[in-house]
Amino acid sequence: MGRARGTFALALALATAAAGAAGCDVAGRGGPDVPHTSGAVPTAPRERAPSPLGTPLPVPLGSGGFAFSFSHADGSPVAFDPCRALHYVVRPNNSPAGGPALVASVLADVTGATGLRLVDDGSTTEAPVEDRSSFQPAVYGDRWAPVLIAWSTTAETTMLPPNVLGRAGPTMYGARGHGSDVGRDARYVSGVAVFNGPAIDRQLRSGEEAKARAVLLHELGHLVGLGHVTDPYQVMFDTNAFPLARYRAGDLRGLERLGRGQCFAGP
Repeated sequence: MGRARGTFALALALATAAAGAAGCDVAGRGGPDVPHTSGAVPTAPRERAPSPLGTPLPVPLGSGGFAFSFSHADGSPVAFDPCRALHYVVRPNNSPAGGPALVASVLADVTGATGLRLVDDGSTTEAPVEDRSSFQPAVYGDRWAPVLIAWSTTAETTMLPPNVLGRAGPTMYGARGHGSDVGRDARYVSGVAVFNGPAIDRQLRSGEEAKARAVLLHELGHLVGLGHVTDPYQVMFDTNAFPLARYRAGDLRGLERLGRGQCFAGP
């Protein structure tokens, strides 16, 4: 039986000001391969179409500028199944006043870049935890649990250590491999994205929407399978040196590849 696991690759942190220097957004790494649930899985696939539900938008020409969190042995990225809708729920507690609009805007960018069909299943009371189960039939029925997008605080969850702005990662199901290479049947089936509501609220109230948007773009990039890059002019640069409020060319090429993943017949 396959194993589902979380791949929480990054935590964006708000750097503390040093001796009069202004604070800035930097990236601090989270655990790259967090064990997740195993055992029970959905009994049958749901909403599976014979072909991908959407098509990624055209991307800029070129190469490089992107990386994947996990890849198959042939180099293709582990990705969500494009022949199924990707459902998500939002935990609104601790949300900034502009939080819902910000989430919707960034998810629209992810949808366009990947072609994945994202479906809003509404709000939830589920709290974010590091070892969240990807199959919760008592809560969400006989299906993979929808992706959880949650606003939270450093006091509520260990996923947000002090000064951390956000953390996210998908949940993988399928054969395990070694390092960042996994079996051909591996795919993402759920995930978690958690954001520091009070910290992002302060950014929005102080007119720093670009910084807040950069956090969500980066983390939701991780959520669908992007890894860190060494190019500082991409959203997925690992230290977030510049608050980029739009995905750049390399990011878009990576997201397009993730949107053209394999369709699966299993759960």
